[in-house]
Amino acid sequence: MDAYRNADNTIFISCRLEECMQLRSSQWWPRKLSSGAEPAPPASAFGGWQRPCGEDTGIRIYNHSVRGKVPLVLRNPQMVTWYTCGPTVYDKTHVGHASTYVKVDIIQRILRDHFKYNLVTAMNITDVDDKIIKRSRETGRNWLELAHAYDAEFKENMTWLNVKPPNLRAHVSANIPVIQRFIDQLLVNKQAYVAQDNSVYFDVSKYANYGKLEKISKEAHAVAEMGKRNAADFALWKAQKEEHEPSWPASWGGAGRPGWHIECSAIASMFFGNKVDFHAGGLDLRFPHHENEEAQCCAHFKTDQWVNYWLHTGQLHLQGEEQKMSKSLGNTVTVEQLLQKYTADEFRMACLLSNYRNAMQYSDQLMLTARQTLRKFKNFHADLSAYMQFQKPLKLLDQGALQAQLKHMVQEFDNSLRDDFDTARCIAVLLDQMSSISRCINEQQADAQQDPAHCLDLLLAAGNFISVAMLNFGISPLAALKQQQLQPADATARVDINALIADVLAIRCQLREQAVNGNVKNVELLALCDRLRNLLQRHGFSVRDHKKGSSWVYNPQKSASSSRN
Repeated sequence: MDAYRNADNTIFISCRLEECMQLRSSQWWPRKLSSGAEPAPPASAFGGWQRPCGEDTGIRIYNHSVRGKVPLVLRNPQMVTWYTCGPTVYDKTHVGHASTYVKVDIIQRILRDHFKYNLVTAMNITDVDDKIIKRSRETGRNWLELAHAYDAEFKENMTWLNVKPPNLRAHVSANIPVIQRFIDQLLVNKQAYVAQDNSVYFDVSKYANYGKLEKISKEAHAVAEMGKRNAADFALWKAQKEEHEPSWPASWGGAGRPGWHIECSAIASMFFGNKVDFHAGGLDLRFPHHENEEAQCCAHFKTDQWVNYWLHTGQLHLQGEEQKMSKSLGNTVTVEQLLQKYTADEFRMACLLSNYRNAMQYSDQLMLTARQTLRKFKNFHADLSAYMQFQKPLKLLDQGALQAQLKHMVQEFDNSLRDDFDTARCIAVLLDQMSSISRCINEQQADAQQDPAHCLDLLLAAGNFISVAMLNFGISPLAALKQQQLQPADATARVDINALIADVLAIRCQLREQAVNGNVKNVELLALCDRLRNLLQRHGFSVRDHKKGSSWVYNPQKSASSSRN
């Protein structure tokens, strides 16, 4: 058994399984450790967080309870459970929602594809809620029909953004019995009570660790007019107030519908039981939603910790505004509006350039920076492909330096991901490597007195690593970016865009060779080549001429702007 301190002087215990079981029973070993370190404090000293028993992955994750990074320890590395709070489906999905789900998707991809963990993911869909009922009244649409229409739109938006769907997905309206059984158990445990109107409230005064996520104190004064014993008590079940409201009969009397917080607790527990490895959502959900979820489940399962790792994504703001983007404030940009100006890959790159915990200032400048960064990856892939096809002259390269650079890139990339999934630093590492390789193949002069050290294998290895890294982040394959958005709607009319553009460029290359063959350049042929290149560029195809041929990159925004003009 070992103890160690992190950067903020918090002490952690690393122990074998049998030691961990002893700790769980005693909660505290009042003795010096063999290493001479101070004995580990009780769980309360960690701000309510307990280090799980299992395999230390070498990854560190920010923990809001301790206000610092803690080790990621997995109970069962062969199956990692992950629950994400789903949307309340009463309106269109906006980019504030999208940023949360894209960032969560990025982290899940990192764990799956880079670290090779087997994630089992789940999400709820809140289709019974005050906001849905209000919108139903305003529009005259049936509440369930309205909710399912926006749910279908949400799913379509996530597909457009290349967000992988969860393995398990559950609607609240379809799982009312599960929620009621969960509430029944809390009543049996005397952690909840039935109010005079048959609403059910969670009694926070009987849960000692309430406030461990947000560091808040319980308000203990009575609020009789609200039917609650304590001000901090929250609704598990809301009694029906009006006849037209959606409601279900309850065993404790009357009819009603679930409160917001109990939905996630009951549905996540239905999937994963009394312990969840990861639970994700926006930072604005940490309190009261996640705080109440944790309290309910700890009380239900009589445990001190239900979720081992809470991941909260930073909120998205419009540039110049302090408040988050939200439907209630009317300051939203829908996913459809986003994709009219920018691609899904560009929005994902914007998320990658921001630490998942940080707030994002959404603006055209942010998106143009993401576009330029993504273009660097596309241009690098095109340049490297041209070099490998001998369209550029081979250069004298330093094999030892390339090997050292490749090793450094791989190590720094992995270290960045292990440091709380620092994707911004990962992108910087890849950009630095690409810049170094581009200088090697574009700027160095060939040595006529010495055969060049080709090092094609090392260059390809670096290129492969970068391409796979981007793919693991959810960016479309760099080699397929040219073709991805060019397929005609009619599947029977599809053409091979790569082959078509390659043929056009081959003819243009022959014209260029004829134009410069001889002592006098054929100005008319060169002008024709320029016109052909400009024509392709107006349709989004950026042509890059090399000594022995041409390569191209597709930039869809150029094509779109050309068509608007």
